[in-house]
Amino acid sequence: MLKVGDAAPKFEFTSQTGKKQKFPDDFSGKWVGIHFLRYIGCPLCLEKLNDLISNSQKYAEQGVEILAVVQSTEKRVKAYAEKKGVKFLLVPDRERKFYELYDVAIGGLGAFFAPQVTVATIRTTLKGNFHGMPEGSELQKPASFIIDPQGKLAFEYYGKNIADLISEDKFKEALAGLMDKGQ
Repeated sequence: MLKVGDAAPKFEFTSQTGKKQKFPDDFSGKWVGIHFLRYIGCPLCLEKLNDLISNSQKYAEQGVEILAVVQSTEKRVKAYAEKKGVKFLLVPDRERKFYELYDVAIGGLGAFFAPQVTVATIRTTLKGNFHGMPEGSELQKPASFIIDPQGKLAFEYYGKNIADLISEDKFKEALAGLMDKGQ
């Protein structure tokens, strides 16, 4: 697993915008939040994407770039982003190359059948986030990172099971603390 202080692993991607970008090079001097999710049809991931959509204006006002990496196809990423008006960068990674660079693991059956998963799945389904077409590993665990303006990991959160996504409040709190310190 990566840890705070490590250089952010480099990768190239094409987001829903169609523009090819290099990370972290194209983001030099900016704070960046990266969320590794499963795929767009995952109810838990849809809930997280909705949170990011709701908070994207605040992040933009702070000068923070947000990337959400999913195991969905480029076509699906683009269609979802257009439908939902996604303002942050939605990064398709069907081959899991970026997941591997950031040591974001696939879990075993325990990561899928944990009690927290059942509770979270019921909660998000009741909010209208229904399971869609599977496009990635159902066992993919989530992770979130904050990269500082110098391209180093300033914060890392590796989910223990597939429902262990960092809350938006905790992520914003960590980001605010880091930005206040000027790290």
